[in-house]
Amino acid sequence: MTRRPKVVAVIQARMGSERLPGKTVAELDGRPVIEHVIERAAAIPGVHEVVLAIPEGPANRPLAEAASRTGKAWVFAGSENDVLDRFCRAGRKARADVLVRITGDCPLLDPAVSGRVVKAVLDGRADYASNVDPPTYPDGLDTEAFPMSVLEASSRIVTVPSEREHVTSGIMNHPERFRRVNVAQDRNLSGMRWVLDQPEDLAFLRALYAAAGKRRGMLTTKQILDILERHPEIAKMNSHIKPNEGYYLSILKDPPKPSKKLKVTRSMALWKEAVRLIPSASQTFSKSPNQFVRGVCPLFLERGKGCRVWDVDGNELLDTTMALGPIILGYGDPDVEKAAISQLKKGTVFSQPHPLEVETARLLTKIVPCAEMVRFAKTGSDATAASVRLARYATGRDVVLAGGYHGWDDWFIGTTTRAGGVPKAVRALTDTFTYNDLGSVEAAFRKHRGKVAAVILEPIGVEEPKDGFLKELARLTRRNGAILIFDEIVTGLRISIGGAQEYYGVTPDLATFGKAMANGYPLSAVVGKAALMRKFDEIFFSGTFGGETVSLAASMATIDKMRSKDVIPHIWHQGRRLSDGFNTMARELGVEKHLRCVGLAPRTVVDILDDKGSDWWELRSLFQQECARRGLLFTGAHDICYAHKDADIDEILRIYAGALRRSAEAMRLKKVSQWVEGPLVEPIFRKA
Repeated sequence: MTRRPKVVAVIQARMGSERLPGKTVAELDGRPVIEHVIERAAAIPGVHEVVLAIPEGPANRPLAEAASRTGKAWVFAGSENDVLDRFCRAGRKARADVLVRITGDCPLLDPAVSGRVVKAVLDGRADYASNVDPPTYPDGLDTEAFPMSVLEASSRIVTVPSEREHVTSGIMNHPERFRRVNVAQDRNLSGMRWVLDQPEDLAFLRALYAAAGKRRGMLTTKQILDILERHPEIAKMNSHIKPNEGYYLSILKDPPKPSKKLKVTRSMALWKEAVRLIPSASQTFSKSPNQFVRGVCPLFLERGKGCRVWDVDGNELLDTTMALGPIILGYGDPDVEKAAISQLKKGTVFSQPHPLEVETARLLTKIVPCAEMVRFAKTGSDATAASVRLARYATGRDVVLAGGYHGWDDWFIGTTTRAGGVPKAVRALTDTFTYNDLGSVEAAFRKHRGKVAAVILEPIGVEEPKDGFLKELARLTRRNGAILIFDEIVTGLRISIGGAQEYYGVTPDLATFGKAMANGYPLSAVVGKAALMRKFDEIFFSGTFGGETVSLAASMATIDKMRSKDVIPHIWHQGRRLSDGFNTMARELGVEKHLRCVGLAPRTVVDILDDKGSDWWELRSLFQQECARRGLLFTGAHDICYAHKDADIDEILRIYAGALRRSAEAMRLKKVSQWVEGPLVEPIFRKA
């Protein structure tokens, strides 16, 4: 008869805490927090034994006494800082086959949820199972399970202090070695905070039990959700706190990522030739050599794989810009490449339409709320210009109100400082408004009364819509007889599979998609209501390569993969980790006023500002230089892709830790400009 695996729940706890000392023995519903945790861990289906793993020394005696009172756990004392070693030794002493990792700051742990995680390992589906990769349960229900042999194997390859402090980082950061399974639920509650780490958390937990009234004992997740629905003010008590701050601070304490000068010989030689042959030495302003510290940073890239790129001098760098956003799955994604190569062998363009045009259009109408019909193009500028022309024709009006960046065509670029070559008469036909300021839109409608054909905007840049701005904008636009266009070139297939319109629940009349829709292949689209889209039959919007088949095949493969895999939750999770980690470290170093990460998790940017709140180009240049020397191609943008794994985000954060420290020191010594070893990065849009 085969022996059943012995499952041991190991609770990691200590008395010391920088943010809330003694939190694990704080009183909650008449007894210490750790007793709640032990009771819930013991109730996890499949768990045979519970161990409380604490640091050695008399300071942690109150924890041992609490465990003894419950009669449901025995105590193992080990290293305070090398928690991974403490876990391994506790597991060996317990003769465990499978370990369940619980932390002592989770007094609302749900045994049923934890049981699902344990089952994933016992079923043989995984070397590591959790409900945090990405999370869909409230923070505080976190559970990890893994065979003892897997933890032992990871222990042998982990050397960085922060990884040994956080036990399972070695498993998480080596997906090529360990099979991982995530236990998720349909309703995403990961924004809720039920963990105990700061004084506000303790106040939240006590208020929750007080609101439960006479109901005592083990509150279920359903009961907790019911209480919070009746008392939303309780949930707000700790909602401002970011998760995993302790981990990010531990990364800041790790040995710094080594800084080394990069060889850029071939990059500089190519730049000198490009200046002679190509205006601005690039086809794209944002990729121009003047956007990088020349002589220090790579200027020409040769290849990419996953979330890494290699320049012409052979330097390997992590990338978060991802070609300005088109790379949503990762460079060279095998499924997309397979589809593209297969179609390439059959042909790229033909003398008549190809079936892929119909198939890709059909797919877009299934995923984009406003899409009833589709027209393809190649670039974002193609699509936005076509949508504006269509709106002008459909309304018989000429004026366009624009919010955001919409490409290089005359109708929009005439509103910027790059308006050279755009006739004044054309410039006069486009006006701008301020995002999140409905009054500025109303003023523009009054100014151009009866003449506005369309309102076009990026539904979100780095600032989220406030006070129902998008819904009110839609009402205002339609009330004035104009057409609402969402420019989703950036947000489409990134914020949500159907774009920001799906995420925010506001459906425009027309929308433009591009960038991420083909994972790097050139393709864009105008989508919208059929009654409007049919008017394309009456105006001129036509291009030889609009139906180019390789890009369409790549788009089909990209969208199919995004629908079948958890791509969107993944980039939200990793983007949030990167943003929260950056801001936590910047705050710890006292530079958050000058360096801050802003925006919605799938796409954030690093603002680098001087004392007056203006762009600080000297500091941007220094920060970029320090990132490059540590292995990151920094442009300020984080367009997270599916290939960004936990280990990549951790490595980027370690690079940022070094660059932030160097920047902080330069600011303290007033040496920012002097420490930049090349020409400064230049703004694309200069002041008028």
